[in-house]
Amino acid sequence: MKKYYILIAVLCAVLVLLIGGSILLNKKLDEDPTILNDYIDSDKLDFYSKSNKKTSLKKTTSLTEMSVTSKEEKIKDISKLSNEHEIIVTDIGEIRVEALLSDAEWKDRLELGFNQENINNANKECSGLYYYDNIDKSLKQLYLEIYLALKNHTESFYICSTKPDDIDKAFNCVMADHPLIFYSNGYMYTKYTDQDKIVKIEFIPAYTMTKDLAEKEMVRVEEYREAFLKGIKMSEDEYTKIKYTYEFIIMNTEYDVNAPENQNILSVFKYGKSVCQGYAKAFQYLAESLGIQSTLVVGYVGDNEGHAWNMVKCRGQYYYIDCTWGDSSYLENTQSTSGIEGINYDYLNITTSELEKTHIIDNFDIVPRCTSTSDNYYVKEGLYFKDIDLDQLAGAFDKAKMLGRKSVEIKCADAIVFKHMHDYLLTDNHVFDYFPADTESINYMTNDDMYIYSFPLK
Repeated sequence: MKKYYILIAVLCAVLVLLIGGSILLNKKLDEDPTILNDYIDSDKLDFYSKSNKKTSLKKTTSLTEMSVTSKEEKIKDISKLSNEHEIIVTDIGEIRVEALLSDAEWKDRLELGFNQENINNANKECSGLYYYDNIDKSLKQLYLEIYLALKNHTESFYICSTKPDDIDKAFNCVMADHPLIFYSNGYMYTKYTDQDKIVKIEFIPAYTMTKDLAEKEMVRVEEYREAFLKGIKMSEDEYTKIKYTYEFIIMNTEYDVNAPENQNILSVFKYGKSVCQGYAKAFQYLAESLGIQSTLVVGYVGDNEGHAWNMVKCRGQYYYIDCTWGDSSYLENTQSTSGIEGINYDYLNITTSELEKTHIIDNFDIVPRCTSTSDNYYVKEGLYFKDIDLDQLAGAFDKAKMLGRKSVEIKCADAIVFKHMHDYLLTDNHVFDYFPADTESINYMTNDDMYIYSFPLK
């Protein structure tokens, strides 16, 4: 019986400690609602959310390496605040401010440039960009305000919206549409509340460099762009422009996780080294310089590793492109094939179905399903096989040799053709028909996901 009394006493003591700790934590939360942030390991949270991707997808809410923080302040007197201000009519409709602002705060917005003329100009600049064109109409004004703020290096301002989720959506769309905003890597916002209702939100962009330094870096960006444009005529067709941009980025960039500025275009244009998001944003900017609509898409590859790539519009159809996976400096230890001078073409203008064999799309906004194969690299180059075609095979090897390529790649339409090609070329040894008579052995590579064979020629 004595043991039971001791056990009960211990349980009571634990209960008292738990209640006391709860009361203390609640008291601290009342004093500082952000205190829990000090005890949350964001890296572990990120790891666990990613580790469940195969069974339960969770929408990505920010671009790779993006920093977002928030604060909250309470307003004791809102009698001098109002949302009844002068109505400004723009091309996208009336400028409406949901926030309750003072006369001085409304005046500050106008002085910072959030007026009819600038909103209209920004609308014209952003029209034709994928995310801006497809963002909900109710978010277009917020998108344009954030775009103007980042473009002008605005330190802070009160946004039109009072919904934090709207900020996240609009900011990500702006950053994905505008690779030239390379000097921002996130934002902070402060919510001003009255009786738990958000009255207004102050938006504070995070900049990685001053406006003067950003303008100096733009000189290097423009020099790179000019060098890029010298290698192609604007009269070329869209497929040729896309392929040229793909090759130019890969030939002039090395994959390096330690590259400076590796989440933006400076890593490619200034240092020649980058990671996936740098590759994707650089491709986007250069492709758009040739009149090609291109944008950034994010998700996961491999063991739920965050990844970024591109979606392009070619002759009215959407395709996916992954420059990172096209670079041999990234692909050294992968299954994928590689072509001329270390360029891999397996992920140049592919469909959603093909992409999903190796990538998980987990984007911050909806993207269309890409179904066309008309401008896929292998289709355009005559390397796509719907069956065993001896003339086409001979032509593929002859063309690769004539162009001095290091290898020849052929893509099969499906698993059945892939198997037939294996039986004909490898099991029956007909691959030797395309090499010198004294060839004793041939190495080859396959991309089983994409049904591609690669045969080195040198």
